[in-house]
Amino acid sequence: MIISVMHRHLEAFGFFPFGVLSGLSGLLLLAGFVLLLVWLIRAILGQAAWRHGFAPTGASTPESPLDILSRRFAAGEITSEDFQKARDVLRETPKT
Repeated sequence: MIISVMHRHLEAFGFFPFGVLSGLSGLLLLAGFVLLLVWLIRAILGQAAWRHGFAPTGASTPESPLDILSRRFAAGEITSEDFQKARDVLRETPKT
């Protein structure tokens, strides 16, 4: 009698460890496996594989004024006359 009452009480869970896993615990276990898999793939491929647009660089070198001027001229922001005038001004030696 007691065994049959206990058996009916545990029928909702099935065989205990696997019955409980079919509920919320099963979802948590699945999420854990997915996170473990993602971590493993990232460890194998390295961090750079996940950041396509961001290459690891040191301190970036600042552009020189002539580089900026050339870039603006190439982009069409300034005319050739403005470019030549500004280039001549930048190439002048400072008066001491």
